[in-house]
Amino acid sequence: EEPIIFNKLPRCIRGPGDDLQLNDIVPNLDFEVELAIVIGKTCRYVAAEDAPKVVAGYTVAHDVSARNWQLKRNGSQWFIGKTFESFA
Repeated sequence: EEPIIFNKLPRCIRGPGDDLQLNDIVPNLDFEVELAIVIGKTCRYVAAEDAPKVVAGYTVAHDVSARNWQLKRNGSQWFIGKTFESFA
């Protein structure tokens, strides 16, 4: 079985203590802690055994989701619901 993988766009990233940018199109906000893998090199089609060579490190991430966009719209596509500004 394949794991569920999602990404966060650069516009999502905020610093410790920064406020979330909320708006009226996100009535179902949710959050959780995730393990984030930081990719440190430009790469594509990396074999599983070579993956550690492109990992710069690991960190804890604050994953914020617009559940109405993630689960009830767009055919349950996760990308939009997890990539609003300030959602990491």
